[in-house]
Amino acid sequence: MSLEQRAQVLEAVVSAPCGVRDVALALTCRASRVVSLLKEMEGERLIELKQAEPSKRGRPKKLMLCTPLGFEFLEAYKRVQLKPLRARKADLERALNDALYAERLVSRGHDVFKLFMELNMIARNIEESSEATESTGTV
Repeated sequence: MSLEQRAQVLEAVVSAPCGVRDVALALTCRASRVVSLLKEMEGERLIELKQAEPSKRGRPKKLMLCTPLGFEFLEAYKRVQLKPLRARKADLERALNDALYAERLVSRGHDVFKLFMELNMIARNIEESSEATESTGTV
């Protein structure tokens, strides 16, 4: 289940305790899908399922209540939505090329983390030597 779906369920539940049918209408999806989403969210402790007052006929209705963790999740989701990721096409292409390069290194038996640490050390040494050169005034 996506984060967006979790947030939509929590939005529906926060306003007032509601049943499966109410959530299915809010999400515009089938009740069977909503039930599986709700079980997953209950396992994650984002919502609690409580039985409503029994009616005269049929199975007792289950109401969903948002837990404190669910409230925190929803607040964090809203904060993240306010800060959308901004990337240009060139940035995404560069990230793809970097990932493919790392994949080639791994397939050739290299440890990508060790190579990254080695590159960091080289960059740090270059920076320190340039700072030392600037402070002594020699070229």
